[in-house]
This record gives sequence, C-alpha cells and structure tokens, in this order.
Amino acid sequence: MSSNTVGISISILGLIDKNYLKHTYEKNIGKATVTSYCIKFASIKNIDINVLKEAILYGYLNNA
Repeated sequence: MSSNTVGISISILGLIDKNYLKHTYEKNIGKATVTSYCIKFASIKNIDINVLKEAILYGYLNNA
C-alpha cells in the first residue's frame, strides 16, 4: 500500500495470471483503476471496500 499524488495504490504482487485482477475486480470495485498487479483509487469512499478486501485476500492466499 502506498499513497501518491492521485490517492492510494494497493499492489498485489506475485500473481501468475496478470489479467486476473483486472478481469475479476474492475467492474465491481467502484471508481478505481485496476491493472495486472495494482488497484489505484483517489478515496476509500469511492470504492467497494469488500471487493478490495477480497482482492487483497486473494493475493495473500495465492502467494503464501
């Protein structure tokens, strides 16, 4: 997790399928940019926190 000039970035590293985050979470997370390993958003109030938690948990469990 890091802050930047635009807002907050959550990096989920080590995923084998580089399209998984984008295809799985982009439509449901809210106002965020989803790339192959990063979720970027301006404010926590603009996203679905449950979807964000699911993405983080997926990354954790698939890299343990």
